[in-house]
Amino acid sequence: MKIYRLSDLSAVASWLAVPIYKGATLPSELEFLKEYLEDLSLEKGKSFRILQTDSRYPKHILILGLGDKESMTPQKAGETIGECVRREKEDLCIFIDTLACDHISVQDAAREASYYAEYALYDFTKIRREKETVPEISFISSQDISSLCEQARLTASCVNHARDLGNMPNNFMTPEDLAEEASRLSQELNLDCEILTNKELEEIGAGALLGVNRGSSHGARLITLRYEGDPGAPWTALVGKGLTFDAGGYNLKSASGMDGMKFDMCGAANALCALELIARQKGKANVMAVLGATENKIGPDAYTCNEVLVSLSGKTIEITNTDAEGRLVLCDAITYAQQQGAKKIIDLATLTGACVAALGKNYTGAFTNAPEFLDALEKAGQKTGEKLWQLPLDEYFHEQVQKSTVADMNNCVSGIGAGSSLAAAFLEEFIEEGVQWIHLDIAGSSDFSDGKPYMAKGATGVMVRTLGEMFR
Repeated sequence: MKIYRLSDLSAVASWLAVPIYKGATLPSELEFLKEYLEDLSLEKGKSFRILQTDSRYPKHILILGLGDKESMTPQKAGETIGECVRREKEDLCIFIDTLACDHISVQDAAREASYYAEYALYDFTKIRREKETVPEISFISSQDISSLCEQARLTASCVNHARDLGNMPNNFMTPEDLAEEASRLSQELNLDCEILTNKELEEIGAGALLGVNRGSSHGARLITLRYEGDPGAPWTALVGKGLTFDAGGYNLKSASGMDGMKFDMCGAANALCALELIARQKGKANVMAVLGATENKIGPDAYTCNEVLVSLSGKTIEITNTDAEGRLVLCDAITYAQQQGAKKIIDLATLTGACVAALGKNYTGAFTNAPEFLDALEKAGQKTGEKLWQLPLDEYFHEQVQKSTVADMNNCVSGIGAGSSLAAAFLEEFIEEGVQWIHLDIAGSSDFSDGKPYMAKGATGVMVRTLGEMFR
């Protein structure tokens, strides 16, 4: 990434992309553009190419209309730059100062433009035979924005890593593959890494995770990475649901419901890459990622309804729906995180269709037993533009979960609605006293089937940026 000062304006060899608001006054360095703008519409999304011959300025100019500045936010400004980068598909130098306005600082404009430019450049390719050629995006400003742009680019690269893992075809991203990726990352970042296979999981009694795994030809994995950025401080665990494929078990999904189930491991992918971001930016916190990885398939040994599984915590679970498997994987991972000393837990999971029905695709559902903990996460989300919405969780939902006559609880309650709250109540049964906990249901926000103008379709890497912001 190259950063220019305004004094280097004539040295810009690529197209100079100049975002301009309707009615805005041009800075003195761009006065030469005034004559070109007289007849141009600067409505948001409009773009115009100018070829000029004055050697004091770049030869190729791309004018990008921003519309009215009153409706612009830092996130929208970034998305507009991302849309431009994705549409133009060629080398660009973004003029940052004109992206700023009364309520958007140059620093905020630089941060969001850098983040969304890198985010927009991403496209998934299943097998990369050669190094891909991507446009080179640079920036120019009157202020020193180098560190801001580098941090934003680092953040986007970790988010894009999570997108890569989520988008990977499930025959290329098995539980073993996810464990190998975690191991590779731990070696690169010098992190402690522990990977438990079925043998070790049987020894410690992780019966819920192993129960889900019984129908798969691939073994389960419980993966733990640790980053210690504040020695002596309490540990926070990012717990991720890693269903690398979910067929529903004997409660088989429909044909339409089966498609896209490779994304059922996005919770684990995003937890892993959030830890990567925290480590790469040298965050001052102690954070571990605990990832429960398996497939949920059909086979002669697959678990069935009416079975009772004994979880790692010792609590027993009656199986009433084999397609409510994510919470079974998570409950053992949550218990293990607490055994490893975590005093705060944030779990991420593509857990319930009910959350999608309630909130759609743009919001992540949030549940907590610690309002102040969630408030800190929401403040980080406000900075990054990732939307959270808290959903109810009270004793009524726990009463429903505990209605089994043969076990401590059942894994699914049907016929009363509020499926996302019931799933959260199930998970909270495994939170020990004094441990602060947030459950993030990313079933809607984890992937988009159609993409957006600034974003390729597929996995989104949701919450990686927000968690990186929270644990700086």
